[in-house]
Amino acid sequence: MAHPVLDPRLGVECTYGDPVTWREALDLLYGLLPEYADNLRAALEAGDTARMYSVAHGLSGASSYCGTVAVHASAKQLEALCLHENASTLREPVNAVLHHIDRLMHLRQSGQLPAADGDPIY
Repeated sequence: MAHPVLDPRLGVECTYGDPVTWREALDLLYGLLPEYADNLRAALEAGDTARMYSVAHGLSGASSYCGTVAVHASAKQLEALCLHENASTLREPVNAVLHHIDRLMHLRQSGQLPAADGDPIY
């Protein structure tokens, strides 16, 4: 089953039911996403599994409080794979994370962010 790009109700739940805090956390994540994407691309290009792990770990944590389920799940998966795989096998998982980051960024750029009590967006 596909994970939602954004589940606002889950995000609000993760911020102890406070929609203002959820929106602030989401805004902070949006500010960091381009840097995470750039760092993942650079680590993949360099074949640096340790850096990939570090970036995936940070992104997994940063996205865990926002209801950004697809980004969180793909970053968590990449983080786990980095412990057991070499860099040459990680292109697809890195691209999955980048794809979900792009989807999340597009959602914001389109002006279609849901309300805090809105339905998940897939």
